Amino acid sequence: MGIIHKLKPEVKDFIIGQKKTNPALSCRNLTSLIIEQFQVNVSKSSINAIFKENNLSMPIGRRRKQKKNKFNLPVLPVIEGVKAVMLFAQPGQFIPEQITKVDSIPEEKRIKEAEEWAMRLQEEERIRLEEKLSLEKQRLKDKAIEAKANEAAEKAEQERLAKEIGERAHREAEEAKRLEESAAKAEQEKLAKAAEELVHQAEEQKKHWEEEIALKAEREKWEKLAEEELTQKNEINQITPLAKDRVCSGAILLKAIDCLIGGSKQINEAICMKIKNPPEDFLALTEAVIFRVLFGKDKPGLLDALIGQQIPQEKLDSYYSEIKQNKTLKLEIARIIFNAFTIARGVKVHLADGNIVYLDGQLYTTWPTPYLPFNFASAVYDLKNKLNKYFFQDKPIVLSSAPGNDLPTKEFFNLLLNINLPSHGPDSLVLYGNKLEELESISLKHENNYSFVFGLWPWQFTTCRRIKKIGDFSLEHIENLNKDFYLAEIEIDLWLPSTNQNIALQGCAIKTNFNEKIRLVILSSEQSRLSLNKLAQLYLSCWPNFEEGFRDFSRKVEISTYTGNLQNSFSTENLGLDAREAGLELEEIFANYIKTLDAYLRWNFLPSGYESKDFQITRERFYNLPVKIDKINDKNCLANFVLPSGYAFSQDLSYLSRRINEKEFVLSDGASLYLDPG
Repeated sequence: MGIIHKLKPEVKDFIIGQKKTNPALSCRNLTSLIIEQFQVNVSKSSINAIFKENNLSMPIGRRRKQKKNKFNLPVLPVIEGVKAVMLFAQPGQFIPEQITKVDSIPEEKRIKEAEEWAMRLQEEERIRLEEKLSLEKQRLKDKAIEAKANEAAEKAEQERLAKEIGERAHREAEEAKRLEESAAKAEQEKLAKAAEELVHQAEEQKKHWEEEIALKAEREKWEKLAEEELTQKNEINQITPLAKDRVCSGAILLKAIDCLIGGSKQINEAICMKIKNPPEDFLALTEAVIFRVLFGKDKPGLLDALIGQQIPQEKLDSYYSEIKQNKTLKLEIARIIFNAFTIARGVKVHLADGNIVYLDGQLYTTWPTPYLPFNFASAVYDLKNKLNKYFFQDKPIVLSSAPGNDLPTKEFFNLLLNINLPSHGPDSLVLYGNKLEELESISLKHENNYSFVFGLWPWQFTTCRRIKKIGDFSLEHIENLNKDFYLAEIEIDLWLPSTNQNIALQGCAIKTNFNEKIRLVILSSEQSRLSLNKLAQLYLSCWPNFEEGFRDFSRKVEISTYTGNLQNSFSTENLGLDAREAGLELEEIFANYIKTLDAYLRWNFLPSGYESKDFQITRERFYNLPVKIDKINDKNCLANFVLPSGYAFSQDLSYLSRRINEKEFVLSDGASLYLDPG
């Protein structure tokens, strides 16, 4: 017997109770149950020792299979000499007692009674058939009489309708004739009156012709002068779009962050509300006013390339002066900038059955607790945009990967089972701030059908998954990334041992080379099958560098595990940003906004260590680099960094580009931005 190490009484009681309840339970299965129940690793030998100590061990050898009991049908006696004998009675049919007691009746009497009984049955069957035939004949006769009566009634109704239609047509013809005569008379009177008015107007017009001829030349002269003046003004103030392919600067990184948190868009809406202008027509002007502090007035070409529009300096100065004159607007802009950097640490998803699942602010995966790592927080504007797309626009939630290594977490599996069911799916969302304060609560409709897509790595859940099908790999082009991948259809069964629940999932397996092993499997909770290309585009739009992105995610989780509450997070409190910006000029407020965008980028998108750098460092290393903008189509825009010889920060730029590419940045012209670090 092995040595029983010191175990808590409740663990030993749990082992004994489970074995008594289910004697067939093995030591291997009990280890999984103990880990799930008590988070304690107990060896199989220790469990077996407890079995032996309490006389719970199963007998040695193979278990005997219980033999099935044989059942012989009873043999009924057969009466010889009878033409028709009923060996088995139909359900509910009477079997004469004389047949069941054959041995006690003389042979001749038995035969005679059997014949009489058979004849009685035949006679009764004949009488039933005759009655049934008689009833059917009567039903057909009644049906024929009813059809004849209906035909006569229908004919009479048709005659009545025909008569009524004829009378109505006669009345309408007489009314039309009367109206025609009346209209002709009225038209004659109208024409006579019009003729008199035309004569009067002709006389009046004749009086003004001489004056009109004299003024015409003067009017044409002034119209020509006004047209020339307007043309000159439009040429000065006209905003024209630049070519799709242009050279910009690395400040496109700051514009990307601005689009992510919605700063320029919200500032533009506030300005246009004050000066009564349509926001969509002035967004380029607002962006130019904000970002020109980066370049000054001596580099208008770089500002135009950043905004994507050629804006005359006179128009830009006029627009800035109009904004600056409004004192209340300055305070409103300061408030918008302060609120734009509000950080959401995560989302609590409440399910209709009372269960709760937590998502981090960047939607990497699900979590069992609201104490999420600070590394995965996000700006509220960015997170709400994603939640709006996923929960109100019928788009599936896209998570980087399923949580867990050996087993799926209970929260994740519960979400996987219930998200497609309107009666069990999400019914509310709660956004948490950095200090786990509730920022906002969002109610969801029960009847909505939600779904999500996630990545499953080849080494995950190997003991509780079964691959049912893998199709043939074919080369597919992912348009929004402009890359090729090998994709194959795959079907997988997942189950959770602790609850014995399972689910069948469909998706696609990904390879970057035909001869290599599968890199990643993308699965969908939706039962209706998506095409492989569409499913891959859906996932890779959010997580284009899936392997490197997962390594970065794991590294940050490890850092969070070791540092715990010592972690620092991005906060406007650390930057001294004031919602009122008291005493500052509008240009200074915009300059502070640019620096805060830089701080947000350093905290969330650059490698560790850049948090302590300043704006000048990132400006020299990244923002001053030339960038070639190539607009692939109306939906996708590629920014290629042109690196100088001996550039020392290519690894940091590459890391920065990969993190930005995970965010689905959409510029003001509606195109998604994808960075190529060069």
